[in-house]
Amino acid sequence: MRKVDYPQAEPWNRTDELEDEMPNLTFYRQARIDGGIRTGIELDEDTVFEHFEEGGPEPDPTLLWYVDLRCQGPGLPDDPRKARDWLIDHSDVICDGFSRCASEFEAGRDVDSYPLLWSEFSGVPAGVDMTIACATNRRFWGISLPLLLKDIEINWREWILQLQPAQWVA
Repeated sequence: MRKVDYPQAEPWNRTDELEDEMPNLTFYRQARIDGGIRTGIELDEDTVFEHFEEGGPEPDPTLLWYVDLRCQGPGLPDDPRKARDWLIDHSDVICDGFSRCASEFEAGRDVDSYPLLWSEFSGVPAGVDMTIACATNRRFWGISLPLLLKDIEINWREWILQLQPAQWVA
């Protein structure tokens, strides 16, 4: 048997690397096959707030669709509570974006073109980039995509305010 020498990883300073990274803030809403719907906020890929609406009696976590609002940039807060407040404070810009995105995709989208990415927001705060990302796993949901986006626009504040701090499971 031949011995393989693996190169040593270079040591790096995690603190220095994190200081160079821009904050990432994501609002997500996703529906499962079992009827469950999960809504949440991630800050730098960690879920910090969430809410889960139970589905049917037979659990199936396979997603039917998801919609994300992905924000990135130095203009974002790095504290979970401030991040949630930021999403509420910028509701007008965000809801206008969901409305315009829904209008643009009024006829739906073919499932071959997913994930769908849209970033034509107006009035985005300095130092922040925003993108709506969404996908479905069935043609029906692809056709219904504008309604899903409109639903987020209409219920934005309510859904953000109902989110609870995420429970960490060890």
